[in-house]
Amino acid sequence: MWTVLIVVVCCVTTVLPARHLPKWKKQTLRVRQACELPAVQSEHSHYICDDKGEPKCLPGWQGDLCDVPICKKGCDPLQGYCKRPGECRCKLGFYGERCNKCIPLPGCQHGYCNESFECICRDGWDGLFCSEPICRSDCHATRGFCEQPGECRCKLGWSGATCRACQPLPGCQHGYCDKPLECKCLPGYTGLLCQTPICASGCHTERGYCRRPGECRCKVGWTGATCGECHRYPGCVHGSCNKPWECICEPGWGGMLCDEELNYCDKNLDTCKNGGKCVSLESSEGFFKCYCPSGVSGKHCEIVPEVSTPANVTEGTSSESITSTELGTSSEEGSTTEPNNGDNETE
Repeated sequence: MWTVLIVVVCCVTTVLPARHLPKWKKQTLRVRQACELPAVQSEHSHYICDDKGEPKCLPGWQGDLCDVPICKKGCDPLQGYCKRPGECRCKLGFYGERCNKCIPLPGCQHGYCNESFECICRDGWDGLFCSEPICRSDCHATRGFCEQPGECRCKLGWSGATCRACQPLPGCQHGYCDKPLECKCLPGYTGLLCQTPICASGCHTERGYCRRPGECRCKVGWTGATCGECHRYPGCVHGSCNKPWECICEPGWGGMLCDEELNYCDKNLDTCKNGGKCVSLESSEGFFKCYCPSGVSGKHCEIVPEVSTPANVTEGTSSESITSTELGTSSEEGSTTEPNNGDNETE
């Protein structure tokens, strides 16, 4: 005989307080309560209860309790967030409509970022803020600089493609430098800027000058190898000068150009009578002048005083012994009047 033992197991569901339920059970309970308890649902809720008494999220909301807004499409899930449906707010360090662009380090000039507050320099730039251009590779480290990548600009006093050559003093004309802003003169030049050529040795410092080293050019009115001789008046024949444009006649010559020979008395020996001395003059002055002995007068010293005794000139008295005072008292007429054609010969 078989004995059938029927065991009836009764399952009694025990409801515990919500705070003691596992998390997933809490959510299930809260979802069920969202529609079972009218006090839970309000005008600020983001769901409605369907015919089955289950909550249904309003458009733009999601989650078990419909309290998670749906962000703008494409909003970066890591760097963006939203508090209302359709928006996309960026976390610190990111920007853009979808918060997919990082913000570089503040002050970054020629760089970019892959993460927020980075400053990765573009080609040709260096430094914390990518603000320092990288100069030409062979540009001198201390004498050169650059404002754009690949440049090589020289500091004051230096020159050349790589700033390794010194720069002469500005304005230096015929010189060179061994150090910056120097002006050492090349042979044949002098002066602060090596602008003055050194003239030929002996060239007069006031009357001569030069445009090239070793020259000696004369100023107007002077001549000669060293410009020590004056220029005579143009056309001067038998004359000299002490200063430019003079014509000082040699003895026996007269006229403005010293081209008139003073030889009237030599050719006319008997011009002056009674011991008078004949002096040849220029044609403009009457050709000659007679200097008469004391008491004798006339253009040719032909007038002698009337005395009882012969009016002869004292023996031993010659024209050479006549004093300047006696010569000065000669007839004024004889010093200014040209000789008569009948009495004097002319050339």
